[in-house]
Amino acid sequence: MSGLRARLWKWLKRLGLLAVAGVVLAVVVSVGAFLVFSRDLPSVEELKTWRPPQVTKVTCRDGSTCAEFYVQRRTWVDVAKAPKHVRDAFLAAEDADFYQHEGLDYVGIARSALKNLKPGGMKSGASTISQQACRLLLLSQERTLSRKIREWILTPRMEAALTKDEILNLYVNTIYFGHGRYGVEEAALFYFGKHTHELSIGEAAVLAGTVQLPHRINPVTNIVKAKKRQRYVLGQLSGHGFLTAEQVAPFLEAPIVLGPRPPSPVGAYYAEDVRKLLVARYGETAVLEGGMRVQIAMEPRLQAFAEVAVREGLEAVDKRQGYRGPLGTVAAERFQALRPLLVQRLAEAGKRRPDERFVADLSVLKDQVAPENPEEALSESDEPVEEGEAPDTAEKQLAHAIGVRTLAEGVETVGLVTAIDDAKGTATVDLIGVTAQVDFASSKWARRRTNGKVGAHPAKMSEVMAAGELVRVRLGRALPASQVLAATLAQVPAVQGALVAIDPVDRAVVAMVGGYDFAASPFNRVTQARRQPGSSFKPFLYAAALDTGKFTPVSVMNDAPEAIRDPYTGKLWKPQNYEKGGFEGPISLRSALTHSKNTVSVRLIEALGPDAVIAFAGKAGIHSALPQNLTLALGTGEVQPLEIANAYVTLQAQGHFAEPITLVRVADAKGTVLEEHHAAPEPALSPATAFLATSLMRSVVEEGTAAAVKELNRPAAGKTGTAQEYRDAWFSGFTRDFVATAWVGFDDHEPLGSGETGGRAALPIWLSFMKAAHQGLPVRDFEPPEGVMQVKIDPLTGLLAGQQVPGRAEYFLAGTQPTEETHGPAGVDPNDFLLHDQRGGR
Repeated sequence: MSGLRARLWKWLKRLGLLAVAGVVLAVVVSVGAFLVFSRDLPSVEELKTWRPPQVTKVTCRDGSTCAEFYVQRRTWVDVAKAPKHVRDAFLAAEDADFYQHEGLDYVGIARSALKNLKPGGMKSGASTISQQACRLLLLSQERTLSRKIREWILTPRMEAALTKDEILNLYVNTIYFGHGRYGVEEAALFYFGKHTHELSIGEAAVLAGTVQLPHRINPVTNIVKAKKRQRYVLGQLSGHGFLTAEQVAPFLEAPIVLGPRPPSPVGAYYAEDVRKLLVARYGETAVLEGGMRVQIAMEPRLQAFAEVAVREGLEAVDKRQGYRGPLGTVAAERFQALRPLLVQRLAEAGKRRPDERFVADLSVLKDQVAPENPEEALSESDEPVEEGEAPDTAEKQLAHAIGVRTLAEGVETVGLVTAIDDAKGTATVDLIGVTAQVDFASSKWARRRTNGKVGAHPAKMSEVMAAGELVRVRLGRALPASQVLAATLAQVPAVQGALVAIDPVDRAVVAMVGGYDFAASPFNRVTQARRQPGSSFKPFLYAAALDTGKFTPVSVMNDAPEAIRDPYTGKLWKPQNYEKGGFEGPISLRSALTHSKNTVSVRLIEALGPDAVIAFAGKAGIHSALPQNLTLALGTGEVQPLEIANAYVTLQAQGHFAEPITLVRVADAKGTVLEEHHAAPEPALSPATAFLATSLMRSVVEEGTAAAVKELNRPAAGKTGTAQEYRDAWFSGFTRDFVATAWVGFDDHEPLGSGETGGRAALPIWLSFMKAAHQGLPVRDFEPPEGVMQVKIDPLTGLLAGQQVPGRAEYFLAGTQPTEETHGPAGVDPNDFLLHDQRGGR
């Protein structure tokens, strides 16, 4: 017996020694691991002042948010100022004992370890809010033991360096909520259209529940899972005593109501121009991460009008240039194999937005064609493939890649032609969600364009399209007593255009459209392109002539062919008018500008000299280098649309010049104003001269090349412009309220085609915008300034009308008005007309 006790004691001692050795070894290993993993750890002290990247928000003239620049869409808020139930929702969902522990939940860690060791058990974690904040801010998201050890080391340090409120604040402003939103403020705005301080108990519970798996259980991607998670959070709120059962009860069964989707933003070209300006001044990091607050001059309502005007105007020009054919073709067998997957794709979209109907955009079915507006398509939930799931087949991936468009009148999409009926003059187009019908009557414009040449008008629908072709259509309304939608054939214009509008009072650039589609071509033709303005430059030439006092609106010049040797280039040149052979002989300056007579413009610049004209245009605001030769009279110098628009503002504003304003105010995230801009117009031209130029341009729109402007039904002035070989088409003009310039052309300077003048291609864009912009505005006339005289003249002689001739009113610079009275109809002598030079003093 004693021997047994001795042997037992011996083994107990051995076990004790092993236990001690094990403890010592564990301590040594732990200390070693601590020392090893403590090396090169980030400092927690920096978190006291650290702020994550924040979104820079851009507000427009009406106070709405019209653009955001960011690497992470986040807006910092002080959660301590949020309602208590918002803070409590995150505590209940993630860490109810947050204010009791010191960063690590040891019981939870042990419980999680046991679950993870259990065969077949669900892997689980026991991260406190402090640990999650530590991982988000100081470490990475990788799932490794080394990262976990570093997290255990750093979390107590963070708890010692920061208060609980500071840690919670960092957490709720850093976590991801899905759909590109970081932090509770941006999540509240995206999902509910509210600020953090406006969230209800139910809404706060939804957001708090989302952070567990933001890709999967946010209410946009899966509202069923989001509701289930919300109920869990609400139960935690009452179960842990944050709220009473009575307080959470109303939200348990109530549906989750998402905020209205904001309208599609306008002004992509404008926003990008502002972004580039900010980056040039403050650097990319400050703009994309600094949370700046920027005010710009854009007026969203006017910007929307401008975008519609450019879009419709370019489509009209493009149709005149012919149909470039289908986007591609799809074999019938392939389409039939894909169609069930495409139907499923639309059904999945419908589950996410049950209150909307959708149609497919099938452009991706042709390998060479990508979706033109991928950001408009509903993306799949961006969740990764689950472990054990089979990857999608190539056909499934293709089906998932198709665009999905909300079904609405006016929406453009790409469908597959499935049938042609020449007898009925129709084509059937499959859009998966619906069927569309295109009528031949609306497709007669579709003359086939091949190798730059446009063919004859089609005689039947089969000459326009064929079964198996992918075509772009614009959707209309449902046909009577049918589920089939009416549609028209469409195509993305190859031609480009631009429109810019300025408020002449404060020089705010209220609208700027730099092209047909920013996503397809971000090149801003308003501020980056330089093109020949053609005759739209002539008002500055005529104003320079009037400014000398040697010319008046009734000065007579000779509109006749003449070969001129340009003394500045040495080249022989014979200016022509737009109308071949259209020379009128003796003509007044007013009539010459009204009908855009090139010959008279050349005679004027011969008399003034290019340098004088360049100097005058420079005072008005045209600072681009201009040719110092006689061709300047016809607008051969290249200018930016914004530049010439602002020069027209100077004429409209009776000679007062100021730089156009896009950027109004810039402040940092703390509200410190970094820059602020207000117009300070200064006299640059004689007010009387500017008014006379305006008066001449009023004749252009009342009886000349821009007579269509009369549709505005209010006083307006402007000038058309067409560059050589129809390479550029312009119209610049103004009323008392707005100044605008429209340009149309190809980026590669290809001709627009015969007859595509400024009056035909560009003016309709200008007019469409101005009609919309002036809705509800009072009619106002241009007021003559001091230094302008109005007298009644005989239009045939330019002399005072007297009592015997009806005459008409004409403006003159004071001192240049005629003093001699006409002799009446019998006294008119054509030989009295000045054919080559000015009639001084008249």
